[in-house]
Amino acid sequence: MNAVPELAIRWEWEAAPSVKAPEHRATWARIEIVVDSDHVTLVEDQESGSSRRSIYCPLYPLAEWAAYNWWLLRADARPARSVDMRGPEHYDSRQFRRHSLRGIGDGFLWPNLVIIPEGEHKRLIWQRDRFPTPGKPIRFLADGEAFLDRESVERELISVISAVLTRLAEQGVTDTSLEKEWAGVQSADPDEIEFCLAAARLGLDPYSEAEPYQHLIMRAAAELRGNLLGDFLDAVEPARMGQALDWIGGARSEIGRAPEAEAEAARVLREEIRRSQAAPGNWSWEKGWNQAREVRRILGLADQEVFDLSSYMNSVDRPTADRGLQAIGGSPGDSGPLAVIEPGRPASSRRFTLSRALWHYLWESEPLFLVTTAYTERQKVERAFAAELLAPAHGIGELLSVPPEIAIQDDLDGIAAHFQVSPMVIKHQLDNQLLVS
Repeated sequence: MNAVPELAIRWEWEAAPSVKAPEHRATWARIEIVVDSDHVTLVEDQESGSSRRSIYCPLYPLAEWAAYNWWLLRADARPARSVDMRGPEHYDSRQFRRHSLRGIGDGFLWPNLVIIPEGEHKRLIWQRDRFPTPGKPIRFLADGEAFLDRESVERELISVISAVLTRLAEQGVTDTSLEKEWAGVQSADPDEIEFCLAAARLGLDPYSEAEPYQHLIMRAAAELRGNLLGDFLDAVEPARMGQALDWIGGARSEIGRAPEAEAEAARVLREEIRRSQAAPGNWSWEKGWNQAREVRRILGLADQEVFDLSSYMNSVDRPTADRGLQAIGGSPGDSGPLAVIEPGRPASSRRFTLSRALWHYLWESEPLFLVTTAYTERQKVERAFAAELLAPAHGIGELLSVPPEIAIQDDLDGIAAHFQVSPMVIKHQLDNQLLVS
């Protein structure tokens, strides 16, 4: 994967006198969408069987889609959970279509290109059409995935919107829904922008869906700050925001009353980490792996050695108010970290969640933090850290009695029992490190 791929949307205006809709007729074009050197718009013509790298349709629907979904494309990372679990070809909800060009519609077949914001990057996934779409003359042939710079993708979408508005004005087509929607986005003041981004992180359209939750969004912004607020918005169900904020308030008090001393080892470890010069890596998962390796290096742990989490993280059980919020943690005063976690979880799952909480304490300075089900960039760092801390890839490789490529479930189960993690953690380590050249 190229470290810095770019999105390019190119077009050449074409005459289309027989097209009825004026905004479509004015913006008819030959369109290419390219990610680095991969042509997302590589298609097969069903009638001739030949292939080409462009599609012929109006550019207006793409610009209108980008404008209407602008805030969601900037801040809504929630579809990442479903993409990671099942893949975009299996996911067809309204929320997903807001992030996919296939959801543009307007009678034209667009590529199955998904755009999901994840921190400083946007994740782009595009998939070919396995079967022809009834009534459509083309079939998309390209597959791929890339992480692109967030701002560069947004600039490219803005350039499409601006070019379409300019073309419409030149052709005498005015008062379109695109013109009105984009004017509203551009005229938003700082407070409105903050609200729109918060609503989008909840998976809500700020203009049509967020009003019933406005007071809860404002309450969250008043009670939570920084990454705590962002992680909350990325994971909580909008309808449960009130109960979830009450739960955070209660847990905050419990953490504040926690006795000192027991996690002295965690404080010492954090001081050692702050003096270290470990390179974090370019991508979220690399950062997490490298940070975990640094912890094990400082502690002098061999790759096969089991990490004693109880020496570094204390916990108390308390039912959570929302399934997206798995734990809340912090460190009262100068004491070590304490996590409030949902009771009744399997020991391996609990161990993984508490290891994610430990990442916050060791690598961030905020006094209160959440562990959630979100798949944002920061949450990916947490997960990679926990996996490598508890079950190092090198240790898994040493314990395997067969080459990684022919390992079976029984092999993974035995290693999972050794490291006291779930077999899924071992499989992820196998897939993401040992089987990647």
